[in-house]
Amino acid sequence: MYKHEWSPQISMLPDSQFEKFGQIYTRDGDGVIIVSSTVYEGVTMTATKEWLAGIGKPSYALSPLSLSKPKRRLDDDKEVLQFLDGIKSKFGARSLIYISFGTFFWPPQQEKLTVLIETLIANQTPFIFSHASQLAKLSDEFLAMIKDSGIGLEMTWSPQETILQHEATGWFITHGGWNSIQESFEHKVPLIFWPMGADQPVNAAYLGITHKAAFELIEVRSGDNGIKPLLRFENTDYKPTFTVEAVKAEVEGLLVKIKGEEGRVVRGNFEKLSEKMLKSWDEGEESRTELDAFFKKFVD
Repeated sequence: MYKHEWSPQISMLPDSQFEKFGQIYTRDGDGVIIVSSTVYEGVTMTATKEWLAGIGKPSYALSPLSLSKPKRRLDDDKEVLQFLDGIKSKFGARSLIYISFGTFFWPPQQEKLTVLIETLIANQTPFIFSHASQLAKLSDEFLAMIKDSGIGLEMTWSPQETILQHEATGWFITHGGWNSIQESFEHKVPLIFWPMGADQPVNAAYLGITHKAAFELIEVRSGDNGIKPLLRFENTDYKPTFTVEAVKAEVEGLLVKIKGEEGRVVRGNFEKLSEKMLKSWDEGEESRTELDAFFKKFVD
């Protein structure tokens, strides 16, 4: 990746202080808990641990922190469960796409989000659309389009794990935050990335390119950095244009992919990676071993 690929969208949030906090507290603290795994990023994990050891800081890889829970049907989730049950009955298992950009992040170009929803409706692809961010400014016409579609449900806040564990849910369009990824590992629902910033562009590239276990939307990028060339497409015929028309074509192509052989391969790779991640908490595996080492050093 080029450095500018870390900022694939126009930023709508104030500058983050996380990097500065990390620089201060990594050195001031007694140690570091890394919420990741060598299963996910082996080379990076080894290099990070070696660097931390070099400055005298013990480190512990503990991931995923979202662990399997009993499947349940909660009264508070009645509306979404009725919708999901209906989708499964009409369209079958793994037919629905869940869309959520988390609590803070939001696509800066509303027209690209609109064309995503329009394309799903035109292709009779059922979906749940969650919009918790305060940056979301949705028109009455946009919300009516979803309601009138008969195959879409919009929610200001959604019970994400209830949706991910339902048999109707097949894919998850996400900004790519690590919490959502860990929950997807738990329920083995593969991802379609629309990254905004922070760790999200790297998560998208790592899962999509290194593991071949996810898809990433490219034409949705925006801003001075977002529309610069991507290293992965050098010496190829693909030249993104980042227009609304290109987003529509990309989503239409993606819907074909996820229903075909490429989608089966990506889903299979994601499920295998999920199993390895969850296994890390078994006796003798990485997360369990490192948690025991943490307790031995700081608690015993």
